[in-house]
Amino acid sequence: MSKVKREYTQVIKGKYDSKGAIKAMDILNNIPLTVEYFKTRPDVQQRIEKSINSKEYLAVYKRGTRSGFEYIPRDEGALIIRGIKIKDMNKTQEENIISWDSIPKPNDFYIDDLKWKYLLRNIIRGKNIMMTGPSGCGKTDVTFKAAEALDREVIYFNLGATQDPRSTLIGNTHYSKDTGTYFSESLFVSAIQKPNTVILLDELSRAHPEAWNILMTVLDPIQRYLRLDEKSTSPTIKVAEGVSFIATANIGSEYTATRVIDRALLDRFTLLEMDILGYEDEYKLLADKYPNIEQDTLLQLCDIIKDIRKEVKSDMPRISTSISTRATLEIAELLEDNFTLEQAVEVLVYPLFSDEGGNDSERTYARQVVQKYLVKNTSKKLYESTKAEKIVEDLQNTIREIGE
Repeated sequence: MSKVKREYTQVIKGKYDSKGAIKAMDILNNIPLTVEYFKTRPDVQQRIEKSINSKEYLAVYKRGTRSGFEYIPRDEGALIIRGIKIKDMNKTQEENIISWDSIPKPNDFYIDDLKWKYLLRNIIRGKNIMMTGPSGCGKTDVTFKAAEALDREVIYFNLGATQDPRSTLIGNTHYSKDTGTYFSESLFVSAIQKPNTVILLDELSRAHPEAWNILMTVLDPIQRYLRLDEKSTSPTIKVAEGVSFIATANIGSEYTATRVIDRALLDRFTLLEMDILGYEDEYKLLADKYPNIEQDTLLQLCDIIKDIRKEVKSDMPRISTSISTRATLEIAELLEDNFTLEQAVEVLVYPLFSDEGGNDSERTYARQVVQKYLVKNTSKKLYESTKAEKIVEDLQNTIREIGE
């Protein structure tokens, strides 16, 4: 006897947000389930919670005048077997839209709440984003963090290191004596055909202008295609639904290998400016990431970095280079490996500054900043040591007097 085909009315995918509350999306009808809905249907809320814990969909079907419920494995095959057709299967991750402001930020990375929410929203919407800011401020890292939070794949292309843009972005024509001439498409061609993928175009400001020309139609919000050849009859590859392109660009006079980005290309992105961390946020990052380092040492490091950055931004700076958060993390890593602060800055900070000019050089100034805080710490330790010795001496004298 054949099984009666069920008429499904809802397929619900649930999850917990950062506060432990249930968030759910009817992916069959592409409708979020609201708080008001849960208030009227506490029975459904309980079933959704069970489906979250078992990593299944909760499917609702007609059963006479009432509704029946079924738990279905979370894969496309299980839905197809049951005759369930999701509206645009590639967009099932759109459930994040209803709660992107509650997706928690990573514990080992600091970013402004508004910028984190904006980044998540643009990825979910398949927007093109250009991350700007100085080197080492976390542009590349936060892209991977955001994609991980949304359970999306990142495919990375370093355009700054690309010598042959056409080969990297399109592919190459080869010849074989057995099969003749054939075309081998690039990884980029296959990447743009994967729905809901995050494609990271790193160092776009260092890319060859030919790479910019190739990307023009790919990044255009209306065209969204890649032509494999310059001929008008050449085949084109359409960009898949939900693909988000994120580019990184270093902007500033110190980045000598960067190019002024073409305005037409720039207009294809929305900008997201990443900032160097402030004093408090940088200290929190270091303290969370390296809990074994003494608090005083971390504060000294943050004070040194703060003074150097402040000097770079002054009206008449005595140094031309700042210290990135990436460099600060590397210094802390050395501290974790039992290097002293003085040793860590010796190998990681001083080489960043020129020693031309002797006592008036940038490196001399950097040394003065460092020594200012090292001397403070040494004086404090000497004071604390002397104070401790005085306490011990007084205690010994007291014991001696009692004995006499």
